[in-house]
Amino acid sequence: MPARPPTRELAAWQEAMVDVAVELDETEASRAGDMPILGTYVDIRRGLTSASGIVLGHALVDNRNYILTLSLTGDVLTHYVADIFFEVPQMVPRELAARAGITQSPNRRTEINARVEILQRLRNIERLISQSYCAIGSRNIALYPRVRSQNPDEWSTITVPQAARIIASSDDMDPYTLLATHRYLMNHTVEFVPHLSSHRAAQVWTVRPQSHANKLVAVTDLIHQSSPAIDSFVSKARTIMAANRKRSEESWNEPPTQELNTDIRYTREDRMIIDVLHHSLHARRHVRADPYSPVVTTILKKLEVAELIDNAVLHQVLVDLGRLAPWDDLVSRRSDLDLDQHLEEKSPKVIAENRIVQQNMTRMATANTHNDNPLGLEDFYLRDPVEHLRHDFGDLPVYVVDDIGAEELDDGLSIEPVPSEPGAAWIHVHVADPTAIIPPTHVFAQEARKMGFTAYFVHRSWPMLPKSLTLSKMSLGSNSSSGQPERVLTFSFKVDNAGIMVDYQVRAGLVHNIITVDYDSVDHLLGSVRNHESFRPFATPGLSSPPPVTSLSAEHINNLRSITEAISRHRQRNLASSKCFYTALPKAKITVSPKPLIGTSLDRSDPYRFRGFPSLVYEVVGQQMQSSGSRMIISECMKAACRVASRWSSERGVPMLRRSSKPPVCLGDPQAVRKLLAMREEDGFVDFYAVQRSKLFIPAVEHTLEPAMHWSMGIPDGEGYIRVTSPLRRYNDLVAHWQIKHALLNPGTTTSFFSPTWLEEYAPEIKKREKEYKRVERLNSDFWSHLYIKRFMDDPRPGPGRHDPLRFLKATVSSVRLDGTGMPNSFVCHMPTLGVLGSLPAPPGDALGVGDVVQVRVRNVELGPQPQLHLSLK
Repeated sequence: MPARPPTRELAAWQEAMVDVAVELDETEASRAGDMPILGTYVDIRRGLTSASGIVLGHALVDNRNYILTLSLTGDVLTHYVADIFFEVPQMVPRELAARAGITQSPNRRTEINARVEILQRLRNIERLISQSYCAIGSRNIALYPRVRSQNPDEWSTITVPQAARIIASSDDMDPYTLLATHRYLMNHTVEFVPHLSSHRAAQVWTVRPQSHANKLVAVTDLIHQSSPAIDSFVSKARTIMAANRKRSEESWNEPPTQELNTDIRYTREDRMIIDVLHHSLHARRHVRADPYSPVVTTILKKLEVAELIDNAVLHQVLVDLGRLAPWDDLVSRRSDLDLDQHLEEKSPKVIAENRIVQQNMTRMATANTHNDNPLGLEDFYLRDPVEHLRHDFGDLPVYVVDDIGAEELDDGLSIEPVPSEPGAAWIHVHVADPTAIIPPTHVFAQEARKMGFTAYFVHRSWPMLPKSLTLSKMSLGSNSSSGQPERVLTFSFKVDNAGIMVDYQVRAGLVHNIITVDYDSVDHLLGSVRNHESFRPFATPGLSSPPPVTSLSAEHINNLRSITEAISRHRQRNLASSKCFYTALPKAKITVSPKPLIGTSLDRSDPYRFRGFPSLVYEVVGQQMQSSGSRMIISECMKAACRVASRWSSERGVPMLRRSSKPPVCLGDPQAVRKLLAMREEDGFVDFYAVQRSKLFIPAVEHTLEPAMHWSMGIPDGEGYIRVTSPLRRYNDLVAHWQIKHALLNPGTTTSFFSPTWLEEYAPEIKKREKEYKRVERLNSDFWSHLYIKRFMDDPRPGPGRHDPLRFLKATVSSVRLDGTGMPNSFVCHMPTLGVLGSLPAPPGDALGVGDVVQVRVRNVELGPQPQLHLSLK
């Protein structure tokens, strides 16, 4: 059958797909998990283009996952999973969708017939959605006043089902009502914003604060009325921006300082304009008309700052106005993360937490430990619940190995050789035990669940548990430094001379002899330093000084060497018996000083006067960093402890959530995995680009109650893997500790503290939090590495003989972006000397593939909420 010309919808969608680099981060674009099943109705959006249809199939092209959807116009649209904003499974039978084929034009009569039937059903679905939307309009219920926050400056959230119960006429939440409600929210751009990370999974929308909406309307009115206030602000802003740029250049290499600029007097209109510009600078998906865009474009065009207005330009304007510090981290300021931006000593949240900690410490020191009164939400345990079960490890040395400056020290290692079995030894992983103090009903536990993780950012960290409690009572070494024992949960495993784990134990314990040492010192003392693992690309070669080395006695060095030898045998044994491999690219790592680095206040629009900039160190960390030296020791021991937890729980019938992953599926060469395993190096790594070219579908990590396989960890089916080694910074580890404690206190019981049903309901929450954490961590790292590169390029006084790694820059194509027609549009390229990704437009007539190396230059560095490096061929 001859191909029909593209419809207007198809042409619009193909054009929208060209801009994928701007709209989508790489992780989301190529995510293998969460693909909708065939027959699912989807609402898809990209740029200002939207469509709906039925999913006909999936495709993997250049290691990126695509979905093929039949739209109402009969076109097959190619899109990403992240383009889906609403979905309803099984709106069309899966078998019918499978018969329709996936090509733009059907090739067989069966495909034509299937598409005709699907389009008939699709038209009926759209008719029912339209009826529901009209019913919502006829009720004329104002949703925004009912769901906005009572605090006019705070965001709130609402889900589609919650909104439907308010504005729809039917109590029955059928899919048509929910889809109509979704479209209602999409059409009300001022009031409602799709949640960046939870929209598709949980249909969460953020509700704009009343003050933000009021100011946006007010400034829009000023522009429409050609108010003199606009031109007055522009004139004042130009003077302020010029002075701030000059001061920035003069103080380029000074330490950072900031103070309120009391010389500037803003009018009420000036403050509103600046607030609206600031409110506009937030991470968002450009999938509908942005209500801020006309205002921002008008103001910035009048300021004559750039021809093309985007978030990067807006960010620089706010810095030049003194509203944002040049070092303000935009990622951690996102409203959906809800991170406290105050200085710790001035934070109402931290002050309240410290009060609870102090009250409990006083109470525990003076109260009767046998008091059986029920615990309140702010009460700690008066007595350690498993005190009578704790095994005292005496003076056995416990080695706590971490980065220099680490505060949450939640694990340490000990070794006990088995004299009767040459080469055999017990390795003990002692994990900090916050559940000795915090019950699962405590307000700190509730807040920990809300956060999910400690938030580690380049410039600052936000602890999951209060720092005043962690540093005084929980972090390993906090008690022993004053002569008190450390309460731990210990996961022990016996490794024989062949590296096999032949026995294991889980015990509540007490340790006394804590030896704290950093990774680099251990590597130096054991002779395992590898200079190629990390390097500083912007430093003059040969001028970097080695880090200071902590000295240890011969006994401790021998113990650490024995741990290394035992866990290395165990690791090699696991690698030899598994079919897993690792792959990664070198990554940039930025260190900031001073830290924590506090930026401007979010609560006031007063201008600041800034000078200088923080000290930044730019390193590139190699892919083998975690698989050699001291980092390998810690990583492998933690993995073993998590395996012990799973074995122990299975043996006792204790329900636990386990991380699992299935092996890759070969979509091309059926021998692809076997060939990659043949390339596997001694440490388990395989060339990244060889994996990318192998056309593998790698299933996403899941959470299950079963002791399932974790392929990427080399853990076989039937054993399982439970995270238990970081309870100070991961809520899921706290849950595992409470569950283990209940089993220790009630041996042989058939009940558990957390029921299987509760755990299964909690599993999606973990997955969502992990996805958010990884994405935000990547964005934060990108922001600081890109900021460093931009400052290097913009340095007004670079100095003679400055080492310039950008001068001869090579990049390797890591993935290919396709436009809506399936043709290469741009390439994602990795620069190994910088450890970052950049976007390279597809050169005309030059076909590049994954793994190809090209010489490039950095054309532009885009900061803002979603930083990007734009490249061009050199």
